[in-house]
Amino acid sequence: MKKLLLFAALVFVLVSTAYAEELSLIVNKEKGEIIIPAEVNGKYFVTPTKHALSYYKGGNGPKSIMRALVSEIDYYNALAELGAIPGDNIKAEDMKAKSSAEGKSTEGDKLSAFVTWEGSNGEIPLDDVVVSEVANGGKVRPIDLRFSGNFEFAKRSRPGCFICLDSCSAGISTNAAWPTGALNNREVSFHGNSKVLPPDGTRVNVIVRLVK
Repeated sequence: MKKLLLFAALVFVLVSTAYAEELSLIVNKEKGEIIIPAEVNGKYFVTPTKHALSYYKGGNGPKSIMRALVSEIDYYNALAELGAIPGDNIKAEDMKAKSSAEGKSTEGDKLSAFVTWEGSNGEIPLDDVVVSEVANGGKVRPIDLRFSGNFEFAKRSRPGCFICLDSCSAGISTNAAWPTGALNNREVSFHGNSKVLPPDGTRVNVIVRLVK
């Protein structure tokens, strides 16, 4: 019985890995959009995280609300193919800011992001699938997604970060609404919205568009 269970588990892993490896980004230049295959990580319905979308094989893959089934390097190249210009203004030193007042906001071309899945009844804005909890009753800030760049760091360190929810030196696209230092000062925290997203493990598509 134990051998049978072990064999079944091995088959599941092999099939799952093959499924992931066969997937690819879809780039639509006419619409100025990229479709990224991903899956929901239900752990982050309750556990705070700054990662909205990370490559499942990257360093931050297990720490994200959604796990991308393709590489963040492919994502960077796809944005460049659309003609998006990266900001490349956030450095590792900026991440040491003690508060958002001391921090810096990412730059780069503006993006929008949506999530779809079977039964989603259309595109769900990223703002709706992420819960932002602002300290001291502060006002929730709409996500201001930018093409932050950070290609050299991504290529060297492979954190896997597609979408970070603050301004960050690691993510290909990050959130200008919250400068570096905001998380260090516990000004805001983020988690997935279990009332909107489907259950853990559900396949989804993340659609990122260049805002013109």
